[in-house]
Amino acid sequence: MIERIYEHLEADRVEQAVMCCLRVARRSKDHLNAAIFLRELYPNTREVARALFDDIAPLKKDGKKYIFDISLDRWLETHTVELGFDDDHVDDGEKRNVLRIAAGEIEAELAQCERSIDDLVVPEGMAPFDTAAFTDGNIREKGYIRLRIKAILQIKSRVKAKCLSYAIQMERQLDAQIKTQSFLEDIQNEVNNFFKSHSENVYNKLQKAAQLATSNDLEDASLLLTEVRRSLKEAADYLYPPVPGKIRCADGVERSMGNDEYRNRLREFIATNMNRSTAKDLLKSEFDYLTVFMDRLDAMASKGVHASVTLVDSKQGLVGLYLFLYNVCTRLAKNSDADIVGE
Repeated sequence: MIERIYEHLEADRVEQAVMCCLRVARRSKDHLNAAIFLRELYPNTREVARALFDDIAPLKKDGKKYIFDISLDRWLETHTVELGFDDDHVDDGEKRNVLRIAAGEIEAELAQCERSIDDLVVPEGMAPFDTAAFTDGNIREKGYIRLRIKAILQIKSRVKAKCLSYAIQMERQLDAQIKTQSFLEDIQNEVNNFFKSHSENVYNKLQKAAQLATSNDLEDASLLLTEVRRSLKEAADYLYPPVPGKIRCADGVERSMGNDEYRNRLREFIATNMNRSTAKDLLKSEFDYLTVFMDRLDAMASKGVHASVTLVDSKQGLVGLYLFLYNVCTRLAKNSDADIVGE
């Protein structure tokens, strides 16, 4: 779609470029720019509100007002032109005016103005005095029409610049998103490959969680959260297998390290297997954030408000799990003493 915007702009097809920008904005849920480009197609607030009704329905009243107010300001900036004849004797407030024209009307309006100028010819057979008066009136009328043509061309240029700027902005944004997505995919791939060769149970749980994350069904949100928790427990069973009774931990406190106390086992694994204090502290912080986040989602789900636990929330838990496991895997690879952990 971005490439098509460039093609339309190069071919001087303003309306098509605006429509492509509108499609990109609405598909990416960029409500403000969607309103801005809708105003260029339909210079009517009611039409814009009607077109965006479903898109902005979840927004609060202040958010909707912001979108309509800012998009109107941008439209006024684009369509405010100078139409005064006497620049030296007319105040700026009087010279400036707003030309209301849609992007789809620009070419037709320019063609109509050119035809109007061609039609302003002196009829044959007029008396010299009448011919002089008619010619004088024609000159002034042609001046108004040419000013209108200039104003339309000015608006056309601004709309094209607006489309070009938006296309460049979205291209940069998508490039950054692709790089970020590639980074996350690399992390996911590294973790999957590690556990594929070290623990089939952890690998299978991660794969099941990844499959649930591709679903758009709200019922899968709680299932994904459950699978993230199971994957974390399987990782704990591999990294620090259950031990009966209580164990004196690295901080001197005795804790249970049984099957259900997988969080205690993970914390002890971090405390005893990470050599550098900075790396250890960062990993502990990541793990604490992940567990607190999952606890809050569990609390929401237990109250029966399943609508509040969305797939986005559960996917955040999955991303946090992969980031935590990625740091564990990479630091295990650098720590030769930890190569036999879990074997």
